[in-house]
Amino acid sequence: MSPLNREQASSARDALSKAVYGRTFTWLVNKINASLTYTDDSSKHYSVIGLLDIYGFEVFQHNSFEQFCINYCNEKLQQLFIELTLKSEQEEYEAEGITVSQMQE
Repeated sequence: MSPLNREQASSARDALSKAVYGRTFTWLVNKINASLTYTDDSSKHYSVIGLLDIYGFEVFQHNSFEQFCINYCNEKLQQLFIELTLKSEQEEYEAEGITVSQMQE
């Protein structure tokens, strides 16, 4: 086995970090899912936690088309989350008789 140069070492470090992060994330999601699973049929409701891992834009000196697509999807997901959250809050306020300005689309 020969020693790695600086670029190879950086690449290996990044790959290891991504693998550890991915496995930790998967483990956590599986643990959460297992704890939310109901075992008797008398409980007919489902417990759900939505978990979205968006770590922000990655800005490189030269972004690829793939990175453009990732950033675009992240923007759309963020936009959808905000729309649904704000709309839900507005509906709750209206139901409680609280006057608020409507969200502009």
